[in-house]
Amino acid sequence: MNTAIPLSSSPVLPAAGRVPAGHWKLQAGRALSLRPRERGVLEIALGRAWVTVAGGPCASADHVLAAGERLVVEPGRHVVIEPWAGAGWPAVAFRWDVAPVAPAVAAPAPADWERGVAQPLRELAQALAGVGRAAVRVVAGFAAWAGRLPQALALPGGRGGAPCGG
Repeated sequence: MNTAIPLSSSPVLPAAGRVPAGHWKLQAGRALSLRPRERGVLEIALGRAWVTVAGGPCASADHVLAAGERLVVEPGRHVVIEPWAGAGWPAVAFRWDVAPVAPAVAAPAPADWERGVAQPLRELAQALAGVGRAAVRVVAGFAAWAGRLPQALALPGGRGGAPCGG
């Protein structure tokens, strides 16, 4: 039988057909089956629970949650909660709440894109082009210097150097 005993419930009355958010206690040997219509958070308050979540990208996923641990459950999933009975605590106490919806992140304004991405990208391209031009000039200068090197190193005495006086 799927039964949970409320420890305390939210002072807000639930909408028709909805279980109030709050703390619930589930005795050993019992199981609770949930099919949330909204994104929810299962939080273990006391004890440990074996939680099976089915209906997602995987066929099913099993979790063992201890006191203080949470599990976010997406709508349309099938959740089965069972106490993981242990010494001194033959039940599990848990809380089920609707998960807060994360605020939508606004797309950056075109001016932000221009200032934050496009302009620095153009500046980087110009700088890299300048580095390329400088590298070409360095290579050309080195080649010209290397072409004159044999003349600069030529030995005197008729082998390419200035004649000796004498």
